[in-house]
Formats: sequence, structure tokens, C-alpha cells
Amino acid sequence: MKQTKLILSILALLLSASITTTHSQETQNQEWNQFRGSKRNGSADNIELSSFKEKSPKLIWKKKLGDGFSELTISGDKIYTMISEKQDSITGDEFIAAFDAKTGKEIWRTKVDKMFFDTFGDGPRSTPAIGEKNVYSLSSYGKLSANTKKNGKTVWQVDFMKEYGSKIPRWGFCSSPLLIGNNVIVEVGGTDSRAFMAFDKQSGKEIWKKGDGMATYNSPVAGKINEQQSIIFANGRKIYSLTTAGDTIWTYNSAISNPTGMPIVFDGNKIFISAIRNPAFIVLEINNNKAKEILRGTSMKNDYSSSLHYNGHVYGFHVAALQCISVKTGEKKWTKRGFGKGSLIRLGDQLLVLSDKGKLIQVKASSDAFTELGSIQALDGKSWTAPSFANGKIYLRNLTEMACYELE
Repeated sequence: MKQTKLILSILALLLSASITTTHSQETQNQEWNQFRGSKRNGSADNIELSSFKEKSPKLIWKKKLGDGFSELTISGDKIYTMISEKQDSITGDEFIAAFDAKTGKEIWRTKVDKMFFDTFGDGPRSTPAIGEKNVYSLSSYGKLSANTKKNGKTVWQVDFMKEYGSKIPRWGFCSSPLLIGNNVIVEVGGTDSRAFMAFDKQSGKEIWKKGDGMATYNSPVAGKINEQQSIIFANGRKIYSLTTAGDTIWTYNSAISNPTGMPIVFDGNKIFISAIRNPAFIVLEINNNKAKEILRGTSMKNDYSSSLHYNGHVYGFHVAALQCISVKTGEKKWTKRGFGKGSLIRLGDQLLVLSDKGKLIQVKASSDAFTELGSIQALDGKSWTAPSFANGKIYLRNLTEMACYELE
């Protein structure tokens, strides 16, 4: 009897551990709660998808939006993003807004700034970050706002241009906020060593400031480098590594100028950085809090969208060609044209690629060869915003509308 009870107890513990592990893996992929996903790397693991040729994604809904390039961020049963609405040909407003993830129906919207107009596309550029109670957004004219998730009420707002002397970049403020602990961390481009700043999530009060540089088109990324939690900023020709408290760990004078693609932290102590001009990319290795360039090349030039790292290779858009390169040698493994200046994310061992005309292509994430697993015309028109994923569904946006497709 004692032996039977012991066996049953062990089985119960194993079952409990299995359930906990499964729940942990599922929870990891339930939210796409900030720019490029929960880990800001454009990837979600523990996902298995059927081939589009076998089971085509099912359209759940489509909805018209005001102009904008912000990604769709998902938390719980809601979508949060930035949108705009024109009053006439030269005036309008930018909003932070919430939508029902199941139906696409708008729940609330709150004005955060006036609307940004540009020949390449109007409206907000930055992607909001979702916290426990609030959602944090940066308008095209540099207003950082905290709004309640429940009803969109403004908790606080900081005007970078007014308060810190920041100058608006040619294509508007684009940096997407990063949440770490009680801090909202973002590129500010202010005067008096306020290139990068952290603000208290609850009050908007300044926590720390660091660095000199104008506001550009990059967003901070967080990652462990040599087991130390670090925040990486790429600004102008300089790479900064900061602690979560805003202290400098190291800086590096880079050959890369004004990268738009986000830095990729990989292998515990390496960083990949790419931009449109030569040299197209560099790889830094960090040891003893010092960065050293170990590779540079011309085989990956990120323009509008960021690349991602998987199994020793970088996948991304080399200008207007989808490409895979070795992160060790820079060697081009394969290239595929026809998608324009698109974007991509990784789900498990597959890439979901969105062309700049709204075609969604499923590609095997393998360096051996370009292998398409199927495609659908998911949207029409200018599609420069990367896909988002949560709860088995992919959320897409072009300049004027968004859509939700169920994946199997």
C-alpha cells in the first residue's frame, strides 16, 4: 500500500510539472505586448504550424484604420496600437487605441498628439508597450504617454520637444518604448545628455538620463550579455550598453551609421547590427565589458524592417530581397526576391513573411534553401508593418487597415 501511494505521489508530481511546463510555454506566446514581441526579437518558440498549402489561414476579421505604421500589440483579449484621423488634407490627430482581439471592434481611443504627415505615409510610427495597468506610446512629435488599459484615460504625458529640447527627426519620432521593472525606457534625443531616458511607469517622473545624440529611428533592446542584464541603444555611429539603472557598461564607435533595424543580441555576448549603407552589417563580441568587432559584411542591409537570429543565421530583408546569411561568416546562404521591402517574424521553425503589398508567405526557417510552404494575399496596399502573433492568430496591418487570421 505504501509503495502504491509513493508511486501515485510521484506520478502526481510529474503530471503537475508537465502541466506547469506546458502552461509556461503557452503563456510565453499568449502576448505580443511590445515592439517585435515579448522578447523584442520578432520570434515566438514552441509553436507548430501546418503548411498553408494544407490548411490556409482563416480570415477572422478585417477593419479599416486611420493611417499609421505602429505594430499591433496584444495582451489578454485586447489589441493596442496607434492610429490617426485626418480632419482635412493638412491637419489631424494621433491616438492610442484599444480593440477587441476577437472581433476587431474599437473599444476606446484617446488623442495623444497632432497628426504627422509625410509623402511616404502619414500617422504614428512608434509601437506601444503594454504594462500591467497602462499602455505606453510615443507620438510622431515626441509625446510619451501613459494611458490606462481599461478605458484609455491619460495618466501622464511628457513632451520631449518642449521639456528636453529634442528635435523631430525627418520621418518623425519612431523609437518604441521598452518596459523594464518600473521603468519606461526610450530614445529621447534631448539636450544635456538626455539622448536616452527612463521614466517612472506610474508617474512619468524622470528616473535617469544618459548619452548625447539626436533622436533617430532605432528602439532599445534588452538582453543578457555575459550574464549581465543590459540595454542596447544604437544611435548615430555609436552603440551604448547601459545597465537597467542607466549606468554605462560600455560604448562602441561603430562603422554603422543610423541603423533602422534593431540590434540583435545572441549567443550570450554578441550583437548583430545592420543598416542600409555600407558596411551593411557588423557583429560585435563583448568580453570584460569591452566590445570588439569580429565580423563585417555587405550581405545584409536592413532598410525598413529588422532581421532576426535563428540557429546561427540571420534572416531578414537585404534592401528588397529576403535573405539568409551566416552570422559567423557573413556568407549568403540564399536569397529570394519578389516581396519588396517586406518584414518577417519567426514562429517555431517557420518564418512568416509579409510583403510590402500585403502577401503573407510561409517559409521554412532553414539555411539550406529558400523553401516556401504556402502563401495568401492577406492585405492590399502599402504594408510596411511587421506581423504580430498571439493565441494561435496572426495580426497584420497595412497603412490603412488591420486583419486577424487564425493559424493551424
